[in-house]
Amino acid sequence: MNILIIIPSFYPAVIYGGPIFTSFHTCNELKRIGVQFKVVTTNANGKSKLEEVEPNIFIDNFGYPVKYYNETVIGKFSWSLFKSIKRDIQNADIVHIQGLFSTPIPVSIYWASKLKKRIVLTPHGTLGKWCLKQNGILKKIWLNWFIKPYLKKIIWHATAETEKKEILQVFPNANVKVIANGIYLKEFANSNRLTKLEFVKQYSQQPVKLISNVNKIIISAGRLQKKKGFDILINAFNKVLKNFPDSVLFIAGEDEGERDNLISLTKSLNISDKVVLTGLINGQLKVDFFANADLFVLPSHNENFGIVYTEALAAKTPIVASTNTPWEEVEEAGCGRWVPNTVEDTANAMLTLFASNRDVLSKNALEYVKRFDWSNIAIEFKNFYKTLENES
Repeated sequence: MNILIIIPSFYPAVIYGGPIFTSFHTCNELKRIGVQFKVVTTNANGKSKLEEVEPNIFIDNFGYPVKYYNETVIGKFSWSLFKSIKRDIQNADIVHIQGLFSTPIPVSIYWASKLKKRIVLTPHGTLGKWCLKQNGILKKIWLNWFIKPYLKKIIWHATAETEKKEILQVFPNANVKVIANGIYLKEFANSNRLTKLEFVKQYSQQPVKLISNVNKIIISAGRLQKKKGFDILINAFNKVLKNFPDSVLFIAGEDEGERDNLISLTKSLNISDKVVLTGLINGQLKVDFFANADLFVLPSHNENFGIVYTEALAAKTPIVASTNTPWEEVEEAGCGRWVPNTVEDTANAMLTLFASNRDVLSKNALEYVKRFDWSNIAIEFKNFYKTLENES
């Protein structure tokens, strides 16, 4: 079984956030359990290129072959990939394509179909209603021209039942397999305990009013873009301050054009001394960030999965997720709230969890999130690929 994974960007292009870590961890676990595969990607890294990788050849930095095709126009188009992707696909039995609205996708689907390969397509949440409204006409044309002609040859991979429903709303006859994203639970088991004041000092990278008696630490994480609903969070936090006036909000993530808007919002609400945009956080700093907060909140407009929710739960921190995400089960599991992403609903959910027993919430969070450990997810992928091989 020869598997080729095609993805527009790959580790170490961490500027793209969750999907990069998800694909990287998936590959690492597949390698660990003996699955043979190659990865084809580009050297795009936001507005620049990855300087630490040699382009256009397979290299073996992670224990499996990865080819970073050189981007001709960064983030838009790779002429070298366009010319050579057919050769990469020829030797594969299964072609697993990740992404949807980027130029490597249609050319990869075309050649995989022409060469009669099994095609798996992971859209990474791009078929959600909110996402489809952005540049809606262009996306509709894209789907009709580049995806619809190959529907009968595509097996879709969704990360949750909600994403499966999104796919079926666009393509009612789609063949969809659900396999969740994963997390390394052990990574979040070893956190450094910080006092609230230590936390504020550790993660404040802009002038803030240091509060000597912090009530609550609320955190969020994700790329700073409109989709994440950080404006809703800030407005909800402003309401929470009426009950917990000495609280602070920390938002971690790389800016994608929304940072200035969020800063302006905090100034207009006169709470800029209580809201910190930390930038991207990784490694032990990220573990401690999630583990020492009182609450994680992300009122996103759309998430096919949202790995940051699992990171919070793995750190035993309760969550508030929007009903535009697949985290309905946290209500029954007793470790969070799943509410519409309005300011009022988000604020009320935060206050409800603050009134709950934190020890019980933490215990429930860890118990619930165990199902998402990467060791379990990798086996699901291996069995899925084997099924496709047997059906060939």
